[in-house]
Amino acid sequence: MAQAVTKSGRAVRLPAWRTVAYEIALNGWRILRETVNDFSLWRLIEYPWATRALELQPGDLVLDLGSGTSSYPHMLAKEGVDVIVLELDADRVRWQLAKRRATARRGDGRFFPLVASATAMPIRDASVQRVAAVSSLEHIPDDEAVGRELARVLAPGGLAALTLPFTSKGRTDFFKGIRKFIPAGPNAFVQEGKAGSFFRFYTEADLHRVYVAPGALKMSRLEGFGRSILNGRYHETRLTRYWRRFVLKDLVLALLVHPLEERFDRSDPLYVMFTLRK
Repeated sequence: MAQAVTKSGRAVRLPAWRTVAYEIALNGWRILRETVNDFSLWRLIEYPWATRALELQPGDLVLDLGSGTSSYPHMLAKEGVDVIVLELDADRVRWQLAKRRATARRGDGRFFPLVASATAMPIRDASVQRVAAVSSLEHIPDDEAVGRELARVLAPGGLAALTLPFTSKGRTDFFKGIRKFIPAGPNAFVQEGKAGSFFRFYTEADLHRVYVAPGALKMSRLEGFGRSILNGRYHETRLTRYWRRFVLKDLVLALLVHPLEERFDRSDPLYVMFTLRK
């Protein structure tokens, strides 16, 4: 385990180009041709936003919920941030630990892999100052339990950065004509024949009910991504076959198309990004 970094007063930032550089360092040059760990367009938007939104400095501790095989906690550690990787799947936690052992370097933040559910975290009340949940909580059926746990573990003044799928009125389908998703509840779906594929969309009222109300948390304004161009003409179309290929095209989309789409397109975003403060 690398030696902890003391706080320096330097703000931690992960611009999109740096996330690509870290992904190459962690998983090799092959990711430029075909990505692994779902490192794709959305991650190039989410990782920079979450890092900035958490107001991080080297030496801070982040609880990363539903890490899976994401490289994000490793990127934070490379920036001197201590990270608790909380993931229910033991195989994925073993993957995270093996990746840490293979890529750790002197000066990295500390890294704590933890097999646990976000619905019942083995963490003391009011003990965590920073929580990240990047495209993860929508896959947990008992999201109300997650909302209660998030309110419980956040310390006074603590900050959580969440990204979640969004709908303003309700969705009756997902990836229609590309993959077969079956309704599993209001705005919720499972992919036919794929275990563990639960996926939920949230209205703004849902976000307040599930994640704000349990702890009377203060919610920031919603920021979005994936509107009529990046989602409607790319992601939820047959062009999605290129989703995990040629990362540099996604870097261009994230840096050029995403800001323009957010400025001029008023259609529903596929995802929203927001913070919660206790």
